[in-house]
Amino acid sequence: MKNLVYKELFLSVNKFFYILPILLAGLIMIPQWVYMVAFMYFFWISIPQIFSAYLAQRDYEFTTVLPVKKSYIAISKGLTVIIIELIHIILIAIAGIIHNQVYGSFNIFIDISPAFFGYALMMFALFNIVFLPLYFRTAYYFGKPLILAAIVVTIFGVGLELLTLLVPWAARIIDNPNMIYQLGMLFMGITIFIVLNWFALSKSARNYEQIK
Repeated sequence: MKNLVYKELFLSVNKFFYILPILLAGLIMIPQWVYMVAFMYFFWISIPQIFSAYLAQRDYEFTTVLPVKKSYIAISKGLTVIIIELIHIILIAIAGIIHNQVYGSFNIFIDISPAFFGYALMMFALFNIVFLPLYFRTAYYFGKPLILAAIVVTIFGVGLELLTLLVPWAARIIDNPNMIYQLGMLFMGITIFIVLNWFALSKSARNYEQIK
């Protein structure tokens, strides 16, 4: 499994997608912006390019001849997605700390806080639980799974931002300045991220094993 993940990270995935999170982290330095959108570029740019490259490179034809369990192929690709998502989280968190030092933490949309990154982890988890199992029904067609997953996370992410902007009572919950609350939301996000990704990888592996 470890070697399969290395193969995905260093051979299958273009190096540009490790540079892109650095560029997206720069968006966090825009004052008074919709910062949840910085994460969404991963769904709109990275995912379609990575999975179309699998087809162009005939990746599955190569991987299926390796002496590994078929389920490991799906899991390794899912883990690769998760690792790249975590790279986005880490780099944007670093940019968020710098942002708050320069501009302060107040934002007309969701503030950059521990809770914000909890919401981001939830959003990535929602994407994975929708996209990965649907994609691995065929391990070929990624358009419909991507569209469905992108719709779900856009409703979630943009919905949170709009509620914060337009609904005062919701803003007091979503953007609660209490540090205990913020850390609680971060912990909840981490928990949801772990649990949903476990289900996503398990279901993806089962779906891929059923492909003839």
